[in-house]
Amino acid sequence: MLTIEQRRKTDRKRRERWRKRKLAQGCKQIQIMLTPEAQVILEHEKSRTGEPYVQIIHRAILGLEKGLPTTSSKNKAPSIISETSKAQTGDSGKTKPRSRISDKKKASQQDQLKLF
Repeated sequence: MLTIEQRRKTDRKRRERWRKRKLAQGCKQIQIMLTPEAQVILEHEKSRTGEPYVQIIHRAILGLEKGLPTTSSKNKAPSIISETSKAQTGDSGKTKPRSRISDKKKASQQDQLKLF
């Protein structure tokens, strides 16, 4: 029976051999961060198909080449960072027209900003 340390060493060597073999086959190792929404979709697909994550992701990427709909710059999803900051500050990202500024002090500040 192997000790835990021996097992770890054996597993480490096995993973290293596997990585080298995959790199020799032309594969590329990447690391990504998934949004919670993407995680839910990936988990759902895994439970539906029983495939490992790598096969699901591989199939999805190959589907892009086959002409699945892609986002154009017009339909691009909003940045997560900007959406998060808007949600935290309550700012919709829209500015009020000058005619709608009720505070006269703020209106005069707008005039001063025009100078620069």
